[in-house]
Amino acid sequence: MFPEQRIREGQRSDVRPKRRIQHPAWLEDYEVSLPQYNQQSPAAHTLPHQNPQEPYTERVAEMTPLIYQPQSDYALRADQRVINHSLHMRPRYESTPVSQPVTQEDVSEILRTVQELRQENQQLQFVMQDMQQKMSLNRAPPLQQRAEPLPYDRTQSKASPAPLHVNDEWPLPPPPVVDDGFLPLAGDIPPPLPRPMSNFVDELTSRLRNLQTKDHHLSCPSTPEYCEPESFSMALPPQQRTREYPMSKYPQTAPISSKPFCMDHELHPYYPQQERMYRGPKPTIPDFTKGDPREFARLKVSLDNLLPEDSTERFKYQILLEHLKFEDALLIADSYINSSRPYSDTMASLAEQYGQPHQLALRRIADLMEDPTIRSQDASGFKRFALKVRALVGMLNQLGDSGRIELQCGSHVTRLLSKLPHDLRADFKRYVYPLNVRIPTLLHFADWLEYELKIQASGFEFLGGDRRERPDQRRDRSKDFKSTKTVAVFHSTDPALNTTAPGESSLSAAKTQDKPRIFCPYCTNTQHYLNQCQNFSQLTKEQKTNWVKTNKRCWRCGRAHQAAQCNLKTSCKVCKGKHLDALHELNERPVSENTCLVNNANEVLYLDRPLGCSQVLLKVTKVILRNGEHTLETYAILDDGSERTILLPAAAQELKLQGKPENLALRTVRQDMKIIHGTTVSFTISPACQPHKVFKIHRAFTADHLGLAEHTCPATTLQHKYRHLRGLPILSLNSVQPLLLIGSDYPYLITPIEPVRLGPPGGPAAVKTRLGWTVQGPTKLVRHQLLTQQCLNISICSPSDELFRHIEKLWQLDVLPYRSEKLATRSKQDQEAVDLLEAKTTRIDVNGTQRYATPLLRVKDMPNLQATKQAVMPNLRSTEARLAKDPIKSEAYRAEIQRLEEAGYVVEVPDEKLSKKEEESWFIPHHMVSHNAKNRVVFNCSFSYQGKNLNNLLLPGPALGSSLLGVLLRFREHAVAFSSDIKGMFHQVRLLPEDKPLLRFLWRDLKREELPRVYEWQVLPFGTTCSPCCATYALQRHIVDHSQQGDNVRHSLERCFYVDNWLQSVATPDEAKELLDTGMNLLAEGGFELRQWACNFPNVIEHLSKEARSESSERWLNQTESDPQELALGLRWMCQSDTLGYQTRLDNCSTPTMRNIYKVVASQYDPLGFLVPYITRAKILIQSLWAKQREWDDPLLPTEILKTWHDWQGELQHLSQLTLPRCYVSSQLDSLNCKRQVHIFSDASERAYGSVAYLRSEDLKGNVEVAFLTARSRVAPKRQLSVPRLELCAALTGAQLASLLAKELTLPIESFVLWTDSTTVLTWLQSESCRYKVFVGTRIAEIQELTSAHAWRYVESNNNPADYITHGKTLKELATDKTWRLGPEYLWNSPCYWPVIPDINAKENPVELKKPTFCSHVTVDVQPLPDPQQFSCFKALVEATALLLHGAAGKDGDLSAVDYQSAERNILRKVQIDCFPDDINALVAGKPVPSSSRLITLAPEYDSTVGLIRVGGRLRRSVQLDADAVHPIVLDPSHKITQLLIQNIDKELHHPGAERVFAEIRRKYWILRGREAVKRQQHLCPDCQRWRAKPTVPQMADLPQARLQIFKPPFFSTGMDCFGPFTVKLGRRSEKRWGILFKCLTTRAVHIDLLSSLDTDSFLMSLRRFISRRGKPSELLSDQGTNFKGGERELQQSFTSMCPTLQKELAKQQIKFRFNPPGSPHFGGVWEREIRSVKSALYATVQRQSMTEEVLNTVLTEIEGILNSKPLGYVSTDIADPNPVTPNILLMGRLDPSLPQTVYHETELLSRRRWRHSQVLADQFWMHFTKHYLPSLQIRGKWQRERDQLQPDMIVMIVDPQLPRALWPVGKIINVFPSADGRIRTAEVRIRDRTYVRPVARLIKLPALPDMDTVSSPSE
Repeated sequence: MFPEQRIREGQRSDVRPKRRIQHPAWLEDYEVSLPQYNQQSPAAHTLPHQNPQEPYTERVAEMTPLIYQPQSDYALRADQRVINHSLHMRPRYESTPVSQPVTQEDVSEILRTVQELRQENQQLQFVMQDMQQKMSLNRAPPLQQRAEPLPYDRTQSKASPAPLHVNDEWPLPPPPVVDDGFLPLAGDIPPPLPRPMSNFVDELTSRLRNLQTKDHHLSCPSTPEYCEPESFSMALPPQQRTREYPMSKYPQTAPISSKPFCMDHELHPYYPQQERMYRGPKPTIPDFTKGDPREFARLKVSLDNLLPEDSTERFKYQILLEHLKFEDALLIADSYINSSRPYSDTMASLAEQYGQPHQLALRRIADLMEDPTIRSQDASGFKRFALKVRALVGMLNQLGDSGRIELQCGSHVTRLLSKLPHDLRADFKRYVYPLNVRIPTLLHFADWLEYELKIQASGFEFLGGDRRERPDQRRDRSKDFKSTKTVAVFHSTDPALNTTAPGESSLSAAKTQDKPRIFCPYCTNTQHYLNQCQNFSQLTKEQKTNWVKTNKRCWRCGRAHQAAQCNLKTSCKVCKGKHLDALHELNERPVSENTCLVNNANEVLYLDRPLGCSQVLLKVTKVILRNGEHTLETYAILDDGSERTILLPAAAQELKLQGKPENLALRTVRQDMKIIHGTTVSFTISPACQPHKVFKIHRAFTADHLGLAEHTCPATTLQHKYRHLRGLPILSLNSVQPLLLIGSDYPYLITPIEPVRLGPPGGPAAVKTRLGWTVQGPTKLVRHQLLTQQCLNISICSPSDELFRHIEKLWQLDVLPYRSEKLATRSKQDQEAVDLLEAKTTRIDVNGTQRYATPLLRVKDMPNLQATKQAVMPNLRSTEARLAKDPIKSEAYRAEIQRLEEAGYVVEVPDEKLSKKEEESWFIPHHMVSHNAKNRVVFNCSFSYQGKNLNNLLLPGPALGSSLLGVLLRFREHAVAFSSDIKGMFHQVRLLPEDKPLLRFLWRDLKREELPRVYEWQVLPFGTTCSPCCATYALQRHIVDHSQQGDNVRHSLERCFYVDNWLQSVATPDEAKELLDTGMNLLAEGGFELRQWACNFPNVIEHLSKEARSESSERWLNQTESDPQELALGLRWMCQSDTLGYQTRLDNCSTPTMRNIYKVVASQYDPLGFLVPYITRAKILIQSLWAKQREWDDPLLPTEILKTWHDWQGELQHLSQLTLPRCYVSSQLDSLNCKRQVHIFSDASERAYGSVAYLRSEDLKGNVEVAFLTARSRVAPKRQLSVPRLELCAALTGAQLASLLAKELTLPIESFVLWTDSTTVLTWLQSESCRYKVFVGTRIAEIQELTSAHAWRYVESNNNPADYITHGKTLKELATDKTWRLGPEYLWNSPCYWPVIPDINAKENPVELKKPTFCSHVTVDVQPLPDPQQFSCFKALVEATALLLHGAAGKDGDLSAVDYQSAERNILRKVQIDCFPDDINALVAGKPVPSSSRLITLAPEYDSTVGLIRVGGRLRRSVQLDADAVHPIVLDPSHKITQLLIQNIDKELHHPGAERVFAEIRRKYWILRGREAVKRQQHLCPDCQRWRAKPTVPQMADLPQARLQIFKPPFFSTGMDCFGPFTVKLGRRSEKRWGILFKCLTTRAVHIDLLSSLDTDSFLMSLRRFISRRGKPSELLSDQGTNFKGGERELQQSFTSMCPTLQKELAKQQIKFRFNPPGSPHFGGVWEREIRSVKSALYATVQRQSMTEEVLNTVLTEIEGILNSKPLGYVSTDIADPNPVTPNILLMGRLDPSLPQTVYHETELLSRRRWRHSQVLADQFWMHFTKHYLPSLQIRGKWQRERDQLQPDMIVMIVDPQLPRALWPVGKIINVFPSADGRIRTAEVRIRDRTYVRPVARLIKLPALPDMDTVSSPSE
């Protein structure tokens, strides 16, 4: 920018120019002065205030001399764009002539510019003369012979058109370069005249040369500012040809009183006949279809312009009706059908309804808001946005005063600004700041948009003083630049590529354009194109390349210009690239991997910068690189767009850098991918200006063939030109080549450490980094040569080659063998998810149903999510706009949201809740998707806002539930099958209150004028990552919590559910019906409704409601459809025929590319593997296709592959004909008494291998059936393997399949038989796996682990059905072949007819055997130590070792501390030698321990001073710890010495806990797995066990016979116990009474009585009363009273004393009386539980107050009634279920004593009706007892596992709860008493001279005491 230009633009020369000031002169803004209108504009850019009524004048004197005056008025109109300024317009910016000092350089620059103008003017004159000569040869026929109408002189009258008058001095516009064949006739165009430019140029040149001879500080002549002439349209009448900026470009409603003299109507009369000359399409009137205000505006304009003014109202009304397609508008028009002015009234009413300015504005703004947000650097998007805003402002301005009101509305600007990026919003704020307006309006916004558009359009021009280009030149330049925007830019280091002269490009381009349209550049033939050239197609790739290089042809079209200037529009059919098909090979992506940004010329696309383009500087600084003693001073590029730091190989060699090899994938802006083999190096870097500062660079990449372009930075020129660069230490660079590129992996080196110094727009910026000052950005310097641009944007990503590698892994063979499930562990994130579900899942009441509520599975330390409604408003508007175009979808959308709201799945959030500040609130957008003709509302929980994404912060959780294959296998087991699914499974699980604010969305019922309402999800929505896991967990938890272990329904629901589908098969319809009803009721309690029921036996589901059955089942039941089809996990299930089929998925329309082929193959759903022989053929095809390295969308596939693919794809039409039976056996076979075997066949070939499984069933009659189970296959790897190895892989697949089937099938399988046709594999399987190499050995070991070697048999290849997998079959063959469907024929026969195992004792192939090696190791025990097995104490071992060592040294009898230390070191050394020999050898030799060593994690070190291995560890710097604690001695836990050491420390610490002992050991020793070793040792320590051991209780016993006396009278088997005493009042004295309880062990009935004393007589009298009321019991059980406590001591003593007497008396009455073992209250848990209930009720009633005996008896009797009213078993909440049964049914004949007794008529007192009633009640009781209550007793609530049984002579400790543990007696078992199930439950223990009988639950087993005879004393 010249200094004087700043003055002209209204700024001081020493002030930094603002961005909007810098623009070319032809983009100057203008403003209109209208009457009664004064626009506010920036103060710095406006003229002084003038009177608005002042006449318009033109400052003609200020016009630049560069613009000549036309010679005629028609020339004025024809060349309006060049010479005519609207005289009612004046420049917006003040142009004040001033003088400014000019330097010599400025004058020289202007002279060069003027000289270039002279040269261009001469060339233009030459071209114009050449055109005139050519046109003179092409004379037109006489005018009167032409058929078409000719142009006429507008100055003539309307009625007398005449030929066009040609003025001799008519100046021509700049002529384009056209072909000779397309030149116009000479009669149509007047001859050109030379432009009067040379005189002015000569004058200006002479004046500038005079300036050179004078002082440098002279002033340039004042030149008024040049205004860009506006574009001119001949289609407009003269009145409308006005300059329209900034406000006149919007049509005005107010008339303009003053008219410029050049627009006078008299000079340019308007003739309507001009419209008849229009030769375009006939104008049409648009239709008004959907109530859009914009449509109505277009309709109104069309009617006003096209309807004749003299037309009648009725005629115009009829025309209007034909174009009203909107129903509401037609209704309005119908209301005026009888009006006298129907058209005018209808249009007025429609305008009132649809033509309001605010409606138009809102509609336009809504459309703008629905568009995607404009991103930074999106010039095209910004341009479209500006044009739409311009249209909005123009429309509002046309509406008059009402429109201007909308123009002044500031809210519109706020909404529109939200669509712009932040940088443009900041620019707008800077633009309106000088206006001093509080609220910007649409007028300001439109002006700013226009200003920004012109700034962007001038971005490619240089700031070159007064130099101006012609419009045609600018169009050519913009066209060139447009073509370069899509070209990937690379920088070059090859100077040979930049040798083209500046003029060659333009001349060659001109020659190319002179060629005819049909032209072959190879043979110069005008009859065909290069694509059809036969000669060129016969050339090889090398010959084509040489032709392009030698002749300097374009790589894209082959013509004589550079590729960067090629304007080819067509695309290659192969790769869709911008080049001809014939040149595809030359432009194809290179395969070589040792290439980078710079490579051979035929692999790199270059872009030559046009003349006059601004130079762009990159951040380059001078640095010093160091590597030890090597130093290099070079330059570095600081590139923010690179993800990796790159060092050129020259610098790496200079610094002598060595690194690790690495492969790096580089992608450029062209999306070219390169895999580079290089190395990563490390070095230090320092800025050259501050060498003392050192920074470390790690993992910089370097490789051969890397290069960076040269850089030039004229610092002096830039600092002189730009004030903001002055005074900065910027380096001047002149063609320097950097050797280092620092990317974003070192942000602290490339980011600014001070604020960036920005200059004027289009200028460079100064950036200070830690490496010094750098300059970045365009410089606006004129370039006079073609230079190569560069783009340093390196993105590290996965190339297509990497994609190929990932896909190839699907076909490669796993190196490791198959890992069994016991090694699979749940990931940490999955475990966190499960823990979260278990901790927070709860049940809540929803409309009377207890539903489950689960948490959202948040990640650990999840940040708070906050989003406003504005974040999703654009999505809502976009959804509404799309729905507005489709009424059907909009109605479906509205109905779906309404359904969710009515179901309670979503609720509207009240305003008061929204007004509160919440910690978390997140909104999710929603939209509609259509799939398979179904519309579905989708909630996008992956919506990102401010870098946060809800789904990314949620854990997916583990895959809970059964596998798909397992469910299908079990679905085929039995004859009766049914299926169902859960209705809206996700929506049946609620959300926790704290998670609901994260799932909010907006909705306003498609009423776009209303404010949206906020809704909140109450249930799990579809779309969250964790919804499947949460819903499945809730379902499984409900099943577990509400069913018993072992129940059929629980087993079915747990194993036969896949997500929300229940597929089950059972043996009989009754069983299916019962299971169906039970499952429905069970799941309904948790809110899970089962529906879509289907069954192959319709009577199973006929009792269900119509809504519960599926549609096809309903039609089948109504006999309107036969053999209905259901979907069973993706398979077709024909219920009536009970077969399974496949759904056909055809895709014949797509082009056969690798992507489409893989898509079709992957879409074939085959969970059972029945289609494996067919699909394997396609997999082999894809493998061969990948081997050819084809692109994903390459349609030019090899012919043989295409033929094979078409054959395979053509067979898909037969897929629907393929079926297989659902059930494994038919109805003719007795499936309940079958012996079943699973037969698995394996086979392999060079192309594929796999296995297939069959189920063989044989009943007792010898009938045999074989059914297909499943099959699996794999394609052989590309790396060629031997056939025996592939056969072994197939055998491993079969073994894995056998393991899977054994786990998934619930049928009893007698045996698994595996078949192979490879004798080599059979030989290997009968050998030891360790004899073979790794590949074979690991697979043999895995097979032997999964199966037995005896299970493998031999089968011939022709009888092996797995042979179909390896060789393939067509679908027709699979449909008819019985071998694949039913297995080989011999399986249907007896096993004696099966193939015999051949003799496989052949000689083994030595190739797979390991080579034998001889290894010998000789050890000499120099100093034998005592055997540690002979010692039971560590101190004794140390003392014996010390004595042994001391005896060899001398004869002193006393041992010193040194002797003990030496002995201990020798003992520990022995442990390490025995346990770590290899590690000791490696450490002594100075080598690291092997990677397989157990000590690898400890970083072991060898302590040579003591000869022991110590822990290296990571605590070396700890000064507080002892040396032994930092480096403890390593010991093995299994060694005897280690065990003695642990025992000694445990004893010294007096047997504390394991952690205390472990911590003490760690102070000196490091025992591997030490905590486990300590616990194991303490488990063997008698003292530790005495304090910590627990009783070893065997598995809970079966119910005794007394508990199972079904159909016996109550109290047939009775338990008895006493409780009390209770104090009763007898007059003034108090006495004690005791309660006695009789409990029926079967019916749970209770009888309570009072005992006046505890003697035998009192008990017998109570027993008599009991027998009289309840009947005589068969047996009576009781404990021995040893469990009484405290105040019950008297009861214990009395009870014990009367036991002998009771036994005698009861024996007389034939009542069996048995006692439980002493101290075993759990033996009598049945009555002990009732006594506790009695005491609880009694204490709650009378508490501890005294009462009379009568009151006590009454209370006990009421308690008895309460206990007998307790229901047995589960109480259902369904009123339809029968009432529960209670013991009162048998005792009283009714459920509850409070219920009234059944009353019978007097005539029926002696009838059988009463007996029938009692019999019905008894039958009901026993039916409920056996069906519901008795099964509930199956579960063992505790003691579920087997324990080691106590045996005689074991040492035990008797548990006595009444004594402290230290006083518990210890004794020896002398006898054991097994129960009926053989388990020891009672034992007899001797303690000193007494024996006790105690239950096992009261005995603690202690370790055996050590045998003292085997202990050696120290003296020995």
